[in-house]
Amino acid sequence: MLATLKGIGSRIELTLAGPLSDTIRKNMRIELWSALAYGAFYAATLPFLPVILRRAGASDLLLAIYTSQQFVGSVLTAFSIVLMRRRRTMNIIVVCWLISRSLILFFAFLVNPLWMIALGAIFWLLEAFPNPGYTRVLQKLYPANVRGKVMSLVRVGRISTMVLITPLAGWALDHWGYRILFPLGSLLGIVSVLLFTRLDVNEGPLPARQTKTLSELWQIMREDKRFAYYLRCFAFYGTGTLLSWTVYPLVQVDKLHLSYSELGLLGLAQSLFWLLGYLFWGRLVDRHGGVFVLRMNCAIAIIVPFSYIWATSSWMLVPAFMVQGIINAGWDMGLINAGIQLADPERVTEYAAVQGTVVGVRGMLVPIASVALLKLGIPIVGIFMVSIGLMITAWIMFGYVNAPLPTQPTALARYRWPLRFRWPWV
Repeated sequence: MLATLKGIGSRIELTLAGPLSDTIRKNMRIELWSALAYGAFYAATLPFLPVILRRAGASDLLLAIYTSQQFVGSVLTAFSIVLMRRRRTMNIIVVCWLISRSLILFFAFLVNPLWMIALGAIFWLLEAFPNPGYTRVLQKLYPANVRGKVMSLVRVGRISTMVLITPLAGWALDHWGYRILFPLGSLLGIVSVLLFTRLDVNEGPLPARQTKTLSELWQIMREDKRFAYYLRCFAFYGTGTLLSWTVYPLVQVDKLHLSYSELGLLGLAQSLFWLLGYLFWGRLVDRHGGVFVLRMNCAIAIIVPFSYIWATSSWMLVPAFMVQGIINAGWDMGLINAGIQLADPERVTEYAAVQGTVVGVRGMLVPIASVALLKLGIPIVGIFMVSIGLMITAWIMFGYVNAPLPTQPTALARYRWPLRFRWPWV
Protein backbone atom coordinates (compact mmCIF):
# COMPACT_ATOMS: atom_id res chain seq x y z
CA MET A 1 0.00 0.00 0.00
CA LEU A 2 2.75 2.45 0.97
CA ALA A 3 4.70 1.54 -2.15
CA THR A 4 1.60 2.23 -4.27
CA LEU A 5 1.03 5.62 -2.65
CA LYS A 6 4.70 6.49 -3.07
CA GLY A 7 4.52 5.57 -6.74
CA ILE A 8 1.43 7.71 -7.23
CA GLY A 9 3.15 10.61 -5.48
CA SER A 10 6.23 10.24 -7.67
CA ARG A 11 4.13 10.26 -10.85
CA ILE A 12 2.26 13.39 -9.70
CA GLU A 13 5.57 15.03 -8.84
CA LEU A 14 7.05 14.19 -12.25
CA THR A 15 3.93 15.43 -14.04
CA LEU A 16 3.82 18.77 -12.22
CA ALA A 17 7.52 19.55 -11.78
CA GLY A 18 9.19 17.53 -14.54
CA PRO A 19 12.74 16.16 -14.32
CA LEU A 20 14.83 17.79 -11.59
CA SER A 21 18.29 17.36 -10.14
CA ASP A 22 18.63 15.40 -6.92
CA THR A 23 19.40 18.51 -4.84
CA ILE A 24 16.44 20.47 -6.19
CA ARG A 25 14.13 17.49 -5.74
CA LYS A 26 15.27 16.98 -2.13
CA ASN A 27 14.69 20.62 -1.23
CA MET A 28 11.35 20.62 -3.00
CA ARG A 29 10.17 17.63 -0.96
CA ILE A 30 11.30 19.19 2.31
CA GLU A 31 9.53 22.44 1.48
CA LEU A 32 6.47 20.43 0.45
CA TRP A 33 6.25 18.77 3.88
CA SER A 34 6.64 22.18 5.51
CA ALA A 35 3.88 23.53 3.26
CA LEU A 36 1.54 20.68 4.21
CA ALA A 37 1.88 21.56 7.90
CA TYR A 38 1.50 25.28 7.18
CA GLY A 39 -1.64 24.63 5.15
CA ALA A 40 -3.25 22.90 8.14
CA PHE A 41 -2.18 25.78 10.42
CA TYR A 42 -3.57 28.39 8.03
CA ALA A 43 -6.87 26.62 7.41
CA ALA A 44 -7.57 26.14 11.12
CA THR A 45 -6.92 29.75 12.11
CA LEU A 46 -6.41 32.74 9.81
CA PRO A 47 -9.46 32.64 7.45
CA PHE A 48 -11.86 32.76 10.41
CA LEU A 49 -10.24 35.57 12.40
CA PRO A 50 -12.23 38.50 10.91
CA VAL A 51 -15.54 36.75 11.62
CA ILE A 52 -14.39 35.79 15.13
CA LEU A 53 -13.51 39.43 15.76
CA ARG A 54 -16.86 40.65 14.46
CA ARG A 55 -18.78 38.19 16.63
CA ALA A 56 -16.63 39.16 19.62
CA GLY A 57 -17.87 42.73 19.23
CA ALA A 58 -15.24 44.34 16.98
CA SER A 59 -16.44 47.57 15.32
CA ASP A 60 -15.95 48.49 11.66
CA LEU A 61 -12.87 50.47 12.65
CA LEU A 62 -11.35 47.59 14.62
CA LEU A 63 -11.86 45.28 11.66
CA ALA A 64 -10.12 47.82 9.45
CA ILE A 65 -7.25 48.04 11.94
CA TYR A 66 -6.94 44.26 11.90
CA THR A 67 -6.85 44.27 8.09
CA SER A 68 -4.22 47.04 8.14
CA GLN A 69 -1.98 45.28 10.61
CA GLN A 70 -1.63 42.32 8.27
CA PHE A 71 0.74 44.57 6.31
CA VAL A 72 2.74 46.06 9.16
CA GLY A 73 5.48 43.46 8.66
CA SER A 74 5.71 44.35 4.99
CA VAL A 75 6.26 48.02 5.84
CA LEU A 76 9.29 47.06 7.90
CA THR A 77 10.80 44.51 5.51
CA ALA A 78 13.57 46.93 4.54
CA PHE A 79 14.91 46.65 8.10
CA SER A 80 15.27 42.90 7.73
CA ILE A 81 18.20 43.56 5.40
CA VAL A 82 20.04 45.13 8.35
CA LEU A 83 19.70 41.88 10.29
CA MET A 84 20.83 39.85 7.28
CA ARG A 85 24.13 41.69 7.01
CA ARG A 86 25.86 39.55 9.61
CA ARG A 87 23.44 36.66 10.03
CA ARG A 88 22.20 33.81 7.86
CA THR A 89 19.01 34.66 6.02
CA MET A 90 17.51 31.32 7.05
CA ASN A 91 18.07 32.10 10.74
CA ILE A 92 16.13 35.36 10.50
CA ILE A 93 13.26 33.63 8.71
CA VAL A 94 13.04 30.73 11.15
CA VAL A 95 13.17 32.85 14.32
CA CYS A 96 10.48 35.25 13.08
CA TRP A 97 8.14 32.48 11.92
CA LEU A 98 8.67 30.36 15.01
CA ILE A 99 7.70 33.21 17.34
CA SER A 100 4.77 34.38 15.21
CA ARG A 101 3.13 30.98 14.92
CA SER A 102 3.69 30.24 18.59
CA LEU A 103 1.73 33.37 19.50
CA ILE A 104 -1.50 31.81 18.17
CA LEU A 105 -1.37 29.48 21.19
CA PHE A 106 -2.38 32.42 23.38
CA PHE A 107 -5.78 32.74 21.70
CA ALA A 108 -6.83 30.04 24.15
CA PHE A 109 -6.91 32.79 26.80
CA LEU A 110 -8.47 35.67 24.81
CA VAL A 111 -12.10 36.80 24.52
CA ASN A 112 -11.65 40.58 24.17
CA PRO A 113 -11.31 41.70 20.52
CA LEU A 114 -8.79 44.40 21.51
CA TRP A 115 -6.39 41.80 22.87
CA MET A 116 -6.96 39.61 19.81
CA ILE A 117 -6.04 42.51 17.54
CA ALA A 118 -2.97 43.34 19.64
CA LEU A 119 -1.74 39.75 19.42
CA GLY A 120 -2.58 39.67 15.73
CA ALA A 121 -0.43 42.77 15.16
CA ILE A 122 2.66 41.01 16.54
CA PHE A 123 1.85 37.87 14.56
CA TRP A 124 1.55 39.69 11.23
CA LEU A 125 4.63 41.80 11.95
CA LEU A 126 6.85 38.75 12.44
CA GLU A 127 5.20 36.66 9.72
CA ALA A 128 5.89 39.17 6.93
CA PHE A 129 9.10 40.78 8.23
CA PRO A 130 11.53 38.22 6.68
CA ASN A 131 9.83 38.08 3.25
CA PRO A 132 12.81 39.56 1.34
CA GLY A 133 14.95 36.80 2.82
CA TYR A 134 12.44 34.18 1.72
CA THR A 135 12.55 35.57 -1.82
CA ARG A 136 16.35 35.28 -1.74
CA VAL A 137 16.13 31.69 -0.48
CA LEU A 138 13.80 30.77 -3.34
CA GLN A 139 16.18 32.40 -5.82
CA LYS A 140 19.05 30.28 -4.46
CA LEU A 141 17.06 27.05 -4.15
CA TYR A 142 15.49 26.83 -7.61
CA PRO A 143 16.75 27.91 -11.08
CA ALA A 144 14.53 30.33 -13.01
CA ASN A 145 13.52 27.76 -15.65
CA VAL A 146 11.89 25.46 -13.06
CA ARG A 147 11.10 27.84 -10.19
CA GLY A 148 7.47 28.36 -11.20
CA LYS A 149 6.74 24.64 -11.51
CA VAL A 150 8.45 23.79 -8.22
CA MET A 151 6.74 26.63 -6.36
CA SER A 152 3.38 25.60 -7.76
CA LEU A 153 3.86 21.97 -6.68
CA VAL A 154 4.81 23.01 -3.15
CA ARG A 155 1.81 25.27 -2.94
CA VAL A 156 -0.49 22.61 -4.37
CA GLY A 157 0.52 20.51 -1.37
CA ARG A 158 -0.25 23.36 0.99
CA ILE A 159 -3.65 24.01 -0.53
CA SER A 160 -4.48 20.29 -0.61
CA THR A 161 -4.18 20.30 3.16
CA MET A 162 -6.36 23.38 3.35
CA VAL A 163 -9.01 21.65 1.23
CA LEU A 164 -9.20 18.88 3.82
CA ILE A 165 -8.92 21.04 6.95
CA THR A 166 -11.06 24.11 6.16
CA PRO A 167 -14.54 22.50 6.38
CA LEU A 168 -13.45 20.53 9.45
CA ALA A 169 -12.19 23.75 11.03
CA GLY A 170 -15.55 25.43 10.42
CA TRP A 171 -17.32 22.52 12.11
CA ALA A 172 -14.83 22.57 15.00
CA LEU A 173 -15.36 26.29 15.55
CA ASP A 174 -19.13 25.82 15.73
CA HIS A 175 -18.78 22.95 18.24
CA TRP A 176 -15.52 23.58 20.14
CA GLY A 177 -14.70 27.26 19.63
CA TYR A 178 -11.51 29.00 18.63
CA ARG A 179 -10.00 28.71 22.14
CA ILE A 180 -9.47 25.01 21.51
CA LEU A 181 -8.90 24.98 17.74
CA PHE A 182 -6.37 27.82 17.47
CA PRO A 183 -3.78 26.29 19.84
CA LEU A 184 -3.97 23.04 17.88
CA GLY A 185 -3.44 24.96 14.66
CA SER A 186 -0.52 26.83 16.22
CA LEU A 187 1.30 23.55 16.92
CA LEU A 188 1.06 22.64 13.25
CA GLY A 189 2.48 26.05 12.36
CA ILE A 190 5.46 25.39 14.60
CA VAL A 191 5.99 21.99 12.94
CA SER A 192 6.05 23.67 9.52
CA VAL A 193 8.88 25.98 10.65
CA LEU A 194 10.92 23.09 12.06
CA LEU A 195 10.61 21.23 8.76
CA PHE A 196 11.64 24.38 6.87
CA THR A 197 14.95 24.43 8.76
CA ARG A 198 15.97 21.20 6.99
CA LEU A 199 16.30 22.92 3.60
CA ASP A 200 19.80 22.69 2.13
CA VAL A 201 20.44 26.16 0.73
CA ASN A 202 23.79 27.74 -0.03
CA GLU A 203 22.89 31.36 0.57
CA GLY A 204 26.33 32.86 0.36
CA PRO A 205 26.99 36.35 1.74
CA LEU A 206 24.76 39.23 0.70
CA PRO A 207 26.41 41.00 -2.26
CA ALA A 208 28.15 44.23 -1.29
CA ARG A 209 25.50 46.37 -2.95
CA GLN A 210 22.87 44.77 -0.74
CA THR A 211 24.56 45.74 2.51
CA LYS A 212 24.46 49.53 2.21
CA THR A 213 22.34 51.92 4.26
CA LEU A 214 18.55 51.73 4.21
CA SER A 215 18.28 55.17 2.66
CA GLU A 216 20.01 53.85 -0.45
CA LEU A 217 17.23 51.32 -0.97
CA TRP A 218 15.00 54.13 -2.18
CA GLN A 219 17.48 54.94 -4.92
CA ILE A 220 15.95 51.93 -6.66
CA MET A 221 12.72 53.90 -7.02
CA ARG A 222 14.57 56.87 -8.49
CA GLU A 223 17.00 54.98 -10.71
CA ASP A 224 14.88 52.09 -11.97
CA LYS A 225 11.92 53.80 -13.65
CA ARG A 226 10.50 50.52 -14.92
CA PHE A 227 10.35 49.04 -11.42
CA ALA A 228 8.86 52.24 -10.01
CA TYR A 229 6.15 52.17 -12.67
CA TYR A 230 5.46 48.49 -11.91
CA LEU A 231 4.98 49.35 -8.24
CA ARG A 232 2.47 52.05 -9.18
CA CYS A 233 0.53 49.48 -11.22
CA PHE A 234 0.60 47.09 -8.29
CA ALA A 235 -0.53 49.85 -5.92
CA PHE A 236 -3.65 50.47 -8.03
CA TYR A 237 -4.42 46.75 -8.10
CA GLY A 238 -3.85 46.29 -4.38
CA THR A 239 -5.88 49.37 -3.47
CA GLY A 240 -8.78 48.05 -5.53
CA THR A 241 -8.75 44.65 -3.86
CA LEU A 242 -8.24 45.96 -0.32
CA LEU A 243 -11.03 48.53 -0.42
CA SER A 244 -13.49 45.69 -0.86
CA TRP A 245 -11.66 43.15 1.29
CA THR A 246 -12.15 45.33 4.34
CA VAL A 247 -15.95 45.23 4.07
CA TYR A 248 -16.40 41.59 3.04
CA PRO A 249 -16.80 40.46 6.71
CA LEU A 250 -19.56 43.07 7.14
CA VAL A 251 -21.53 41.46 4.32
CA GLN A 252 -20.83 37.94 5.60
CA VAL A 253 -21.87 38.64 9.21
CA ASP A 254 -24.29 41.59 9.17
CA LYS A 255 -26.15 40.95 5.93
CA LEU A 256 -25.93 37.19 5.28
CA HIS A 257 -25.46 35.96 8.89
CA LEU A 258 -23.17 33.12 7.81
CA SER A 259 -22.26 30.39 10.30
CA TYR A 260 -18.73 29.07 10.72
CA SER A 261 -19.81 25.85 9.00
CA GLU A 262 -21.05 27.80 5.96
CA LEU A 263 -17.80 29.75 5.87
CA GLY A 264 -15.92 26.48 6.13
CA LEU A 265 -17.71 25.10 3.06
CA LEU A 266 -17.11 28.32 1.15
CA GLY A 267 -13.50 28.09 2.24
CA LEU A 268 -13.41 24.57 0.81
CA ALA A 269 -14.44 25.93 -2.60
CA GLN A 270 -11.81 28.65 -2.28
CA SER A 271 -9.10 26.14 -1.39
CA LEU A 272 -9.97 23.84 -4.30
CA PHE A 273 -9.61 26.68 -6.78
CA TRP A 274 -6.54 27.96 -4.96
CA LEU A 275 -5.01 24.55 -5.65
CA LEU A 276 -6.03 24.61 -9.30
CA GLY A 277 -4.75 28.17 -9.55
CA TYR A 278 -1.23 27.11 -8.61
CA LEU A 279 -1.26 24.45 -11.32
CA PHE A 280 -2.34 27.09 -13.83
CA TRP A 281 -0.16 30.00 -12.75
CA GLY A 282 2.99 27.92 -12.25
CA ARG A 283 3.21 27.13 -15.96
CA LEU A 284 2.45 30.73 -16.96
CA VAL A 285 5.13 32.09 -14.63
CA ASP A 286 7.79 29.93 -16.28
CA ARG A 287 6.66 30.92 -19.79
CA HIS A 288 5.58 34.56 -19.43
CA GLY A 289 6.75 35.80 -16.03
CA GLY A 290 5.18 37.21 -12.88
CA VAL A 291 4.07 40.55 -14.38
CA PHE A 292 1.87 38.75 -16.90
CA VAL A 293 0.33 36.68 -14.09
CA LEU A 294 -0.47 39.79 -12.04
CA ARG A 295 -2.14 41.42 -15.03
CA MET A 296 -4.34 38.39 -15.60
CA ASN A 297 -5.15 38.45 -11.90
CA CYS A 298 -6.51 41.99 -12.24
CA ALA A 299 -9.03 40.90 -14.83
CA ILE A 300 -10.21 37.87 -12.86
CA ALA A 301 -10.39 39.67 -9.48
CA ILE A 302 -13.17 41.97 -10.71
CA ILE A 303 -15.62 39.07 -10.30
CA VAL A 304 -15.27 39.07 -6.49
CA PRO A 305 -16.82 42.48 -5.63
CA PHE A 306 -19.51 41.92 -8.28
CA SER A 307 -20.48 38.68 -6.49
CA TYR A 308 -20.79 40.47 -3.14
CA ILE A 309 -22.94 43.19 -4.71
CA TRP A 310 -25.61 40.68 -5.75
CA ALA A 311 -25.29 38.13 -2.91
CA THR A 312 -28.43 37.37 -0.90
CA SER A 313 -27.36 33.95 0.44
CA SER A 314 -24.21 32.01 1.18
CA TRP A 315 -24.45 30.08 -2.09
CA MET A 316 -24.34 33.29 -4.10
CA LEU A 317 -20.84 33.87 -2.68
CA VAL A 318 -19.52 30.61 -4.16
CA PRO A 319 -18.20 32.37 -7.32
CA ALA A 320 -16.47 34.98 -5.16
CA PHE A 321 -14.70 32.34 -3.07
CA MET A 322 -13.75 30.32 -6.15
CA VAL A 323 -12.22 33.37 -7.82
CA GLN A 324 -10.56 34.42 -4.56
CA GLY A 325 -8.77 31.08 -4.53
CA ILE A 326 -7.54 31.58 -8.09
CA ILE A 327 -6.27 35.11 -7.46
CA ASN A 328 -4.67 34.13 -4.14
CA ALA A 329 -2.50 31.69 -6.08
CA GLY A 330 -1.80 34.28 -8.76
CA TRP A 331 -0.94 36.94 -6.16
CA ASP A 332 1.55 34.60 -4.47
CA MET A 333 3.21 33.39 -7.67
CA GLY A 334 3.03 36.73 -9.46
CA LEU A 335 4.34 38.96 -6.67
CA ILE A 336 7.46 36.91 -5.91
CA ASN A 337 8.34 36.17 -9.52
CA ALA A 338 7.60 39.68 -10.81
CA GLY A 339 10.05 41.03 -8.24
CA ILE A 340 12.73 38.56 -9.34
CA GLN A 341 11.88 39.15 -13.02
CA LEU A 342 12.32 42.94 -12.83
CA ALA A 343 15.15 43.11 -10.29
CA ASP A 344 18.87 43.40 -10.84
CA PRO A 345 19.96 39.75 -10.22
CA GLU A 346 22.52 40.95 -7.67
CA ARG A 347 19.97 43.06 -5.77
CA VAL A 348 16.96 40.75 -5.47
CA THR A 349 16.78 41.15 -1.69
CA GLU A 350 16.78 44.94 -1.98
CA TYR A 351 14.09 44.94 -4.66
CA ALA A 352 11.97 42.56 -2.60
CA ALA A 353 12.35 44.83 0.44
CA VAL A 354 11.25 47.92 -1.49
CA GLN A 355 8.33 46.02 -3.02
CA GLY A 356 7.29 44.68 0.38
CA THR A 357 7.44 48.12 1.96
CA VAL A 358 5.27 49.66 -0.75
CA VAL A 359 2.79 46.79 -0.42
CA GLY A 360 2.75 47.25 3.35
CA VAL A 361 2.18 51.01 3.32
CA ARG A 362 -0.71 50.58 0.91
CA GLY A 363 -2.10 47.70 2.96
CA MET A 364 -2.07 49.70 6.18
CA LEU A 365 -3.72 52.82 4.73
CA VAL A 366 -6.41 51.43 2.40
CA PRO A 367 -8.54 49.57 5.03
CA ILE A 368 -8.73 52.75 7.11
CA ALA A 369 -9.74 54.66 3.99
CA SER A 370 -12.43 52.07 3.31
CA VAL A 371 -13.98 52.59 6.74
CA ALA A 372 -13.68 56.36 6.32
CA LEU A 373 -15.74 56.08 3.13
CA LEU A 374 -18.38 54.14 5.06
CA LYS A 375 -18.45 56.83 7.75
CA LEU A 376 -18.93 59.49 5.06
CA GLY A 377 -22.08 57.71 3.95
CA ILE A 378 -20.72 55.88 0.91
CA PRO A 379 -22.69 52.61 0.63
CA ILE A 380 -20.88 49.29 0.47
CA VAL A 381 -21.95 48.92 -3.16
CA GLY A 382 -20.24 52.24 -3.91
CA ILE A 383 -16.99 50.97 -2.37
CA PHE A 384 -17.23 47.83 -4.49
CA MET A 385 -17.64 49.93 -7.65
CA VAL A 386 -14.59 52.06 -6.77
CA SER A 387 -12.64 48.81 -6.30
CA ILE A 388 -13.70 47.56 -9.71
CA GLY A 389 -12.64 50.84 -11.34
CA LEU A 390 -9.19 50.69 -9.73
CA MET A 391 -8.66 47.09 -10.83
CA ILE A 392 -9.56 47.94 -14.43
CA THR A 393 -7.07 50.83 -14.29
CA ALA A 394 -4.37 48.51 -12.96
CA TRP A 395 -5.07 46.00 -15.72
CA ILE A 396 -4.45 48.68 -18.35
CA MET A 397 -1.31 49.98 -16.60
CA PHE A 398 0.25 46.53 -16.21
CA GLY A 399 0.12 46.15 -19.98
CA TYR A 400 2.83 48.80 -20.37
CA VAL A 401 5.44 47.11 -18.14
CA ASN A 402 8.23 45.89 -20.42
CA ALA A 403 9.30 42.79 -18.52
CA PRO A 404 11.96 40.30 -19.69
CA LEU A 405 10.57 36.88 -20.49
CA PRO A 406 11.93 34.06 -18.25
CA THR A 407 12.75 31.88 -21.27
CA GLN A 408 14.32 34.80 -23.21
CA PRO A 409 15.93 37.29 -20.79
CA THR A 410 16.68 39.75 -23.61
CA ALA A 411 13.12 39.64 -25.02
CA LEU A 412 10.33 41.87 -23.75
CA ALA A 413 6.59 41.34 -23.45
CA ARG A 414 5.07 43.99 -25.72
CA TYR A 415 1.62 45.45 -25.30
CA ARG A 416 -1.10 45.78 -27.91
CA TRP A 417 -4.16 47.86 -27.04
CA PRO A 418 -6.53 46.84 -25.59
CA LEU A 419 -6.79 43.08 -25.29
CA ARG A 420 -3.53 41.23 -25.23
CA PHE A 421 0.25 41.13 -25.18
CA ARG A 422 2.14 40.64 -28.43
CA TRP A 423 4.96 38.18 -27.88
CA PRO A 424 8.22 38.28 -29.87
CA TRP A 425 8.73 35.43 -32.31
CA VAL A 426 10.94 32.66 -30.93
